[in-house]
Amino acid sequence: MGKLKKFLPFLLLSFFIIVRFYNLGFKEIQMWDEALYAVRAKAIYYFNCWLDQTDYADGGLYSSSHPPLYIWLTALLYKFFTINEFTSRFFSALFSSLCLVLTYLLIKKFFNRKSALISIPFLGSIYLFIFYSRQGQLDIAYIFFITLSIYFYLEFLSSGRKRYILISGISFGFALMTKIIVGFFAIITISIFLFIELIRKNVKFKEILSQIATLTLTGLILASPWHIFMLKIHGGNFINTFFKFHIIERLSEGVEGNIPELGYFYILNQLVVQFPPVVLVFFDLFENLKKLKTTDSKKLLLQSWFWTTFLITSISKTKIPTYTLPSFIPAVIISSVYIVELTEKKQNSLALSTVLISIIWSSSQNLRNGVKEFLKFHISNFSITQTTLFLISLVISPFLVSIVKSKVKSLNDFIFFVTLSLSTFVVFKTIIFTDYERFNDGAEKVANFIDNSNYQTIFYLYTPHSTEGMNPQLTFYSFKKLSHSIKWIEIKRSDFNEIADQLRNVKDALVLIEKTSKDKSERKEEFENVKKILSQFNFAEILITKRYSLFVRKL
Repeated sequence: MGKLKKFLPFLLLSFFIIVRFYNLGFKEIQMWDEALYAVRAKAIYYFNCWLDQTDYADGGLYSSSHPPLYIWLTALLYKFFTINEFTSRFFSALFSSLCLVLTYLLIKKFFNRKSALISIPFLGSIYLFIFYSRQGQLDIAYIFFITLSIYFYLEFLSSGRKRYILISGISFGFALMTKIIVGFFAIITISIFLFIELIRKNVKFKEILSQIATLTLTGLILASPWHIFMLKIHGGNFINTFFKFHIIERLSEGVEGNIPELGYFYILNQLVVQFPPVVLVFFDLFENLKKLKTTDSKKLLLQSWFWTTFLITSISKTKIPTYTLPSFIPAVIISSVYIVELTEKKQNSLALSTVLISIIWSSSQNLRNGVKEFLKFHISNFSITQTTLFLISLVISPFLVSIVKSKVKSLNDFIFFVTLSLSTFVVFKTIIFTDYERFNDGAEKVANFIDNSNYQTIFYLYTPHSTEGMNPQLTFYSFKKLSHSIKWIEIKRSDFNEIADQLRNVKDALVLIEKTSKDKSERKEEFENVKKILSQFNFAEILITKRYSLFVRKL
């Protein structure tokens, strides 16, 4: 038993790391962000445009204004191995694995081993974190560098050695080189923490300025050369895309239609659904505020980290699932430490009952939908039933907690067993026993046909969406599209007059229709009308995939 406890962290880390790489090369590269960054890496592979991929990136600066560290790493993998789905996603899975290890090491070193152990299944089984760990996107990579920056700042707090401030700043710089501006989560976190320490009279104002300046300048020195280069090449266009679109408009407007119904509560709901123990963060905050003068500085830093990411993403007008990601690691660390402390207290029923209620809320989409409908006064049998069930769970949860506490010998061991069981179930459900074919749009099949044909003109009839006709998925799979060696004309699928005018003036071309799941319902008439127009101009359907239909003119 003693040997098992000794090797348990290694076994758990190995399991949750291995599953991140399981079937990582599933088809296909996904249509939006994953494909955007894979296209840039592929452009580097073919055209050696290491510093600026704007000429080949779909949307130009829309994609290429994001710093290229992750893209560079992926391009290197392409050059040393091959271009495929696995190599496109490898570094995301790797950085996710490093996040698991780093989170474990951080808690073990600065808090305790029990908390470190439970953090592995906590972080390892968060569905959203798993999903983006297996997508070739920038989010998991920048989150790792922010975590690394906080880790070395904790090293500085513990040892007082200035070199750790520099390493923390370098990590911040790597975060800046991974994704636009979000690396500043680390600087804002540390700044808030230091001002709390100033209030507690644990640090002088001069020292605050020195630390923040060192951290910020170190990171900026690392990240500024690429940004200056892009500014020199693209001037005002780079500034407009970088600051105006990606920062100001995302914060103040709902860009690309991403304004969820829950508004300011979207991130909170996502956190509770994805990681129910997050409610312990609020209990920990309350206890820290009650004894602010004597609270461990490390705990205040963690709270500053969580609230920095949570509040900034919550007040942002634009909200998408990836905005929840940076709050997970501080939430996991705080919850892991607090839940172990909780098992050693007598007065723990309220916190444990709240976690149980969160788990119930997280477990059923029908339950959440029903309660939301009821709160909006959309009264129906469904909403009444689901709301009643949820209210019953609120009542019985404290009794269930009391029964468990009276029956189990070790509450800590029981919580760990339940956590490990649930997390294993989640991992197997979301990674092992899942239908990967649902991700296969048929883009590779379509692109191969285009590249192997002699057609020089492609009409792409796209469905209305926020980024208009941009489709980096097809660019990734089609070298002709990537290299601009074919004429690619994008037309809204609903613009029947424009489609007819274009087809009337062309002799030989391929027509590619983008399909949606709504083509059998509200968009059925639009889809049928497009096919009628193509038929009038003697075009016949020759290739059908999940997302695309390809037409050529009959001889």
